Amino acid sequence: MRAVTRLFFQRLVSEWRYQYQVWKTAVDWIVALYIVIPFFAIFMDFYFSWWRNAPAWLNYIPLNALLAIILVFAWSGTIRIFVEEADQLFLLQCKSWVDRIIKYSLGYSVIYNLMTTSLLMIVLAPFLLLHYGFSLIGVAWLTVFVFVLKTCMGIAKQLVEFRFNGWLQRIVRSVIFLITGVYVRQSVVLLLSRQGLFYLSMIAILIACYLLLYKRVKLRGTFFEDVSREQTAKLRLAKFMLQRAGTYVRKPRFLRKRPLLFRNSNLLFKERNPVNGLVEMCLKAVLRNDRDVLFYLQLVGLDIGIILVVPSYYKWILWIVFSIVLTNLVWLSWREVINDPFVCLFPWLPETKIVAARKALFLMALPGQLILGVVVVLQTRAWLEALGMLPIAVMIGYFSAKMVSLKS
Repeated sequence: MRAVTRLFFQRLVSEWRYQYQVWKTAVDWIVALYIVIPFFAIFMDFYFSWWRNAPAWLNYIPLNALLAIILVFAWSGTIRIFVEEADQLFLLQCKSWVDRIIKYSLGYSVIYNLMTTSLLMIVLAPFLLLHYGFSLIGVAWLTVFVFVLKTCMGIAKQLVEFRFNGWLQRIVRSVIFLITGVYVRQSVVLLLSRQGLFYLSMIAILIACYLLLYKRVKLRGTFFEDVSREQTAKLRLAKFMLQRAGTYVRKPRFLRKRPLLFRNSNLLFKERNPVNGLVEMCLKAVLRNDRDVLFYLQLVGLDIGIILVVPSYYKWILWIVFSIVLTNLVWLSWREVINDPFVCLFPWLPETKIVAARKALFLMALPGQLILGVVVVLQTRAWLEALGMLPIAVMIGYFSAKMVSLKS
């Protein structure tokens, strides 16, 4: 058993050494001296000021918005299984070694979730104590609750991925996310008002966490899925930095014989020119990719949730902000299409790509912007302002697309 323990810690040290090397490529001593250290110093100054007096802007952020942040944080939980593709040559033949690697990996993931949860709650502690009415014991219990929930979500998402595929998997994940959101809100309400029932809720989630951990340890036949997931997790930081640097990283796609939209590949524009060709290629590529469509819908849904919980006089401002943000995010899909190896085979002129980007970004962002505008109108009951919502949405979409397209 000493050998497998040494093997696990060798892989763990190799993982952290690799991530450190990735960080070094982006954060050299100049960046650290002029950006990272000053930013950290400014943040600490703000943080200590929050302990002295709660910031005034908290009056416009309800507790539900803070719970939404906690929910997204818990949902981001993941479980690392430190296996490699070469393990199939020897490690799979030693069942006790595989079990030990999985147990060590789960233990590491639990400790990692505990550390990240504690860090988040330390940042949120002045808000919870000075503004939202939590006691010190309440913050401690909330930390334990979020930590256990984050671990549960990491295992549950993996089990769902093993059991379901495609749209069915996404539907199941969405249902779990909604149920978890309701559970988080009700548990926090019980923590503030009826702590006895909250303790029962904690016992229930602890039992669920134990059962999920036991299920994950005993699960078999997932070796290649674990290897693929581990490689994705290991390269996540490197991929993020390469994308921010403008380097194309091709995402794996789920290939479908017949796409849900544009099955017959009909022409979208009657006038045929390079701009319309690029725009049509981008729209079809995005709409045929279920991951891009799901991300778009999730983003709009998150924006709707934020709009629903903020005061009425902030809803219109948020609509404008989210409309601009939506244009910037669909630009990522445009970048993926325009940097595809097949598209790069054609000698596109720079001005052609800029005009096509402006048109594609406008068309992709406009549906979400209109949906958000309708939600704001229904919430504020500003029927007179609703008459100008459509032209304003078109103007915001056009000018934001024009500005973002200059980056193409």
